[in-house]
Amino acid sequence: MSEPLDLHLILPAGPARDAVASALTEQGFTVNPTATGSLDVSRGSLGTTLIAGAFAGQDMHVRFDVHVRDAPEGAVATFVHSAAGGFFKGGAVGAVKAGDVVREAAHVAGVRLAQQGLIVGGVPVAPSPGADAVATPYSSAPPTAGAPMYAGAAPVPAPVDYANRTNVVAIFAIVLGFVVPIGGIIAGAVGLAQVKRTGEKGRGLAIAGIVVGSVMTVLGTIAVIAFFAFAVIAGAAGDAAATGDGGLVDPSEDVPAEVLSLQIGQCLDDVSTGIITSDNIVDCDVAHTYEVFGEVVLPDGSFPGDDQMESTAQQSCDEAFASFVGVSYDESTLEYTYVAPTSDTWEVGDRQIACLITDPAGETTGSLENSAR
Repeated sequence: MSEPLDLHLILPAGPARDAVASALTEQGFTVNPTATGSLDVSRGSLGTTLIAGAFAGQDMHVRFDVHVRDAPEGAVATFVHSAAGGFFKGGAVGAVKAGDVVREAAHVAGVRLAQQGLIVGGVPVAPSPGADAVATPYSSAPPTAGAPMYAGAAPVPAPVDYANRTNVVAIFAIVLGFVVPIGGIIAGAVGLAQVKRTGEKGRGLAIAGIVVGSVMTVLGTIAVIAFFAFAVIAGAAGDAAATGDGGLVDPSEDVPAEVLSLQIGQCLDDVSTGIITSDNIVDCDVAHTYEVFGEVVLPDGSFPGDDQMESTAQQSCDEAFASFVGVSYDESTLEYTYVAPTSDTWEVGDRQIACLITDPAGETTGSLENSAR
């Protein structure tokens, strides 16, 4: 808690409170009376302060209390400010600056009230970088009975030259637009509001911050969507390559001119070439990759087409799977693929769809029939 600053007025507590509130309102503060009879005083933009910190300047958010109580000569108005609030909003520099704003408010209010003949004794001096200002919080000795009004008070500070100053938040907006796009949008909006209110320079910078922040946000969103889309497509492609499009061999794959007829119960080793020949058939008692668990012989006629062939193969193998394994395909940990006629093999008499079961965990030994896996 910073050191309280007192103003001694010749008025009773009620009128003194109104006089202090009027003097603070003239400085641009928002003043609200509280239920306890104190004044809740604030000024500046909290949003601007959170973005710009101690660099918010005149727009730094400051809040303090003024407690008014009766005293022998009239009333005492005590300005009380917590340094913690300024620290959290602007760091150590923010705490000092917030304290300076309160001291300046007490000084200017005291000067104004002294000009009206309402002050007994001295008023707090305006903030100054010099050590004397810190060591001597009043412009004269602490008030005593009969002390001259407005003793040694400093003049009211000159107004800030906003017209020749560039808005700090607008500068931050263009920087944040590239680094933290959403921050650039927010800072740009705050900067525009401040420029409109104060007449400062920087409207173009604030607008640029909003534009850059918006563009970077859109580009970032597109990049994220593209990344996830690529990841999903790549994952799907990998699964398709590993299981053959969900357990189905592409019917358009080339097959040898010799048509191979597979029998249920036969086992095959790994088909690295994608083409099954008689050389791939092995004894089921040795480690193998596939086992024939179902077949469908299609009727003669014209080739039904790849899509129809795929649909027939999948339906037939799904039905055969449950009968062979003992559980449905959806409940099983096993996978299946199939070998089906193509338009070329159809011409030389190939009519068989053969269903092949496999364990994605690796090779198996023996039959998987009735394994209930």
